[in-house]
Amino acid sequence: MALAQLGSRRAAGVRVSARGHAVRGAASRRSAVVVRADKCLIVNTKGGGHAFIGLHLAKELLAKGHDVTIFNDGDQAKLSAKAPFKEYGSAKLSAKAPFKEYGSVRGLKVHWGSPVDYSTYPEGPFDVVYDNNGKDLDSCKPLIDAAKGMCKHYVFVASAGAYKANNIEPMHFEGDERKSSAGHVTVEKYLEAEGLPYTVFQPLYIYGPHTAKDCEQWFVDRIIRDRPVPIPTPGVQLVTLSHVADVASMLAAVPGNPAAIRQHYNICSDRQISFTGIAKAVGKALGKEPRIVLYSPEEVGTGKSGKAEGFPFRDKSGKAEGSPFRTIHFCASSDKAKRELGWKPKHTFLEDVPALVRDYTAAGRQHKDVDFSVDDKILSAMRVYA
Repeated sequence: MALAQLGSRRAAGVRVSARGHAVRGAASRRSAVVVRADKCLIVNTKGGGHAFIGLHLAKELLAKGHDVTIFNDGDQAKLSAKAPFKEYGSAKLSAKAPFKEYGSVRGLKVHWGSPVDYSTYPEGPFDVVYDNNGKDLDSCKPLIDAAKGMCKHYVFVASAGAYKANNIEPMHFEGDERKSSAGHVTVEKYLEAEGLPYTVFQPLYIYGPHTAKDCEQWFVDRIIRDRPVPIPTPGVQLVTLSHVADVASMLAAVPGNPAAIRQHYNICSDRQISFTGIAKAVGKALGKEPRIVLYSPEEVGTGKSGKAEGFPFRDKSGKAEGSPFRTIHFCASSDKAKRELGWKPKHTFLEDVPALVRDYTAAGRQHKDVDFSVDDKILSAMRVYA
């Protein structure tokens, strides 16, 4: 039975304090890493801003010599007619990424099923389990219960969105106050209560190849068409934009590192950029001067409580709906991961912008229709004309 074999060996050799924190300093944490080949299971979500993490994480783990299975949430037969899952995992793969890319990753095992249905689980055992799927206890509990007492390391990909906003000290550090109502926090409490050897990672806005959410593309949409770029006031709000390859490399630093157990880490770049800074960086890459229009979402009737309708992200259909950028500062520190995991980001948004713009134009997105209806509402209220 697959469930009975999931992570058949109990975690061993992990010594923690009574409070569950490793009792070694940062230097010894790095030196304690053991190079070994583990059997890794990546449980991957079928949509949203985290869906493409699984592909990049699989590549990182395979490059380190690990055995990797990616367990995709969903019914392949039912989803086969829908993009990006069309013919995913078969000889004919989807024309859309990231799912078509799995077929080109040598050594990757691909499995379909449901993380809440034990009968669909892949056959183990697995040493390290990455939960890049669940956002609440109902979706995570079955996998946690299956792994309990068996896997060496359980890695939960949560979200920095669980932090409470702080307009006095906006940069988030591990240990800052979090929303008790957040589903991720409930999952983390369950992991702790059940005594699993867990690590929690908290990503921020992620960009890079095969993203399902638009970030820099939202700015390119406007600047390349010589349209105004409406940005919520004051425009200097700082955000942390992180390349998916850096996210994957931090996650891949877990196997063989018992000192990471019962720790939380922010996954993010070590640089911040403002909203107007994003627009100017994109404009520079396009050889254009962006027409930035600052506005109050509350006053023009397009937002409240730190969110603004139509402000990134939009989905790739160009519709104005979607999960937006916060209109306040949203940034975090990655110093803890750099100290304790020996991790260092290889990307910065400013250096990546030219390539991101080239990808945009290579995909022909400059010729596609984009829904600017919310922009037009904002610009009309501001008496600015496209």
